[in-house]
Amino acid sequence: MKRDKKKKVLLLASVASMIDQFNMANVWLLLEMGYEVHVACNFLEGNTCSKTRIKKLKKTLDKWHVVWHQWDCPRNIHPAAKCLAAYKQLRILIRMNSFDWIHCHSPVGGVLARIAAHQRGVRVIYTAHGFHFFRGAPVWNWLFYYPVERLLSCWSDALIVINEEDYFLAKKRMYAKKLFYLPGVGVDTMHFAQCNSAALRREYRRKYHIPENEVLLLSVGELSNRKNHKAVLFALAKTGWQAYCYLICGQGELKNDLQKQAKELGIAEKVRMPGFLEDPAGIYLAADLFVFPSRQEGLPAALMEAMAAGLPCIASDIRGNRELLGTTGRAKCADTKKRISIQPGGILYAPDNQEQLVCALEYMREHPQYRNSCAKYNQEHIQDYDIRAVQQQMQWVYRYMGSEQQKDRRLK
Repeated sequence: MKRDKKKKVLLLASVASMIDQFNMANVWLLLEMGYEVHVACNFLEGNTCSKTRIKKLKKTLDKWHVVWHQWDCPRNIHPAAKCLAAYKQLRILIRMNSFDWIHCHSPVGGVLARIAAHQRGVRVIYTAHGFHFFRGAPVWNWLFYYPVERLLSCWSDALIVINEEDYFLAKKRMYAKKLFYLPGVGVDTMHFAQCNSAALRREYRRKYHIPENEVLLLSVGELSNRKNHKAVLFALAKTGWQAYCYLICGQGELKNDLQKQAKELGIAEKVRMPGFLEDPAGIYLAADLFVFPSRQEGLPAALMEAMAAGLPCIASDIRGNRELLGTTGRAKCADTKKRISIQPGGILYAPDNQEQLVCALEYMREHPQYRNSCAKYNQEHIQDYDIRAVQQQMQWVYRYMGSEQQKDRRLK
């Protein structure tokens, strides 16, 4: 008697770091559900993690018997010739494999995947890790990204959004056959709980030459304009803090610019940039305060990790950050023009408002009891975003896509 052939699914993203950092749990879940899993992404360019990490990713995929494909997809729409080449490459991949359905991520990858899949009659899940159009976004984003996403939602069998603002917009404006709201990509809260020890804290502080009596401020994220680390450098130069160190973990094209900026501001000896960390749990637990000045996020994994580590947080007042840290009231500084929003998990400040960021840093320094209450709230609140809870919901999505009823609907 012949065994039933496994159904094939394709997990796709513009860059390999999207798979590595946010989708390995999905890969494992699909394997457990009995699928033959294929992964397509750009392993060579545009990644936010190290080349060593990419090599480990390939080895893990091989170990799990996942078929991976180099897909020359760019992160940006320019130049258009690269997007066209990636589209043609994807069409060939889909034609050569009878995928039951595709799960795609990232804006460019999501656009190309849905067009190619629609032409071949393949069903698609698209996870929007934060629409590029949102309250406060540049007009250009609304003029370009919004109509594209609205049109392509017609070719989305399932649309996954990860924050409330995107959910209400998609519910009102998008046309996907099914809309799912998941609490981000999840965070392994148990891992942070197991790593939490005074010995580990001391180890990481010694590693980066940080005295125990100094406050360690931490930021985690790609060194890019979007992550906006420069804002923290300017703010720290304006505060009266002396006993502190600022650690920026991540890699990117702005590393030299940030080092130069710190030197010009006279705080170079206070700033450390160790690059990409494969397991950042230890450095979170060694820190005293997390600062997240990003200009645009969906539901940021770095902020969730900081909360799981029990860190009080200062973050830009944008969607995702608001959702994680809570929305309660406002507090005013001595200068009534410098308003900061005091939340259960930390302080929110207006993006690119230098005075508010300075005020937030000084408020945290002067209110140790508030820092302690933030730490307690964050560790409790982040349980709702645990990776196990997210994976349970993700399984519902995959079961929906695998149901014969949904397959019949698409064929009709």
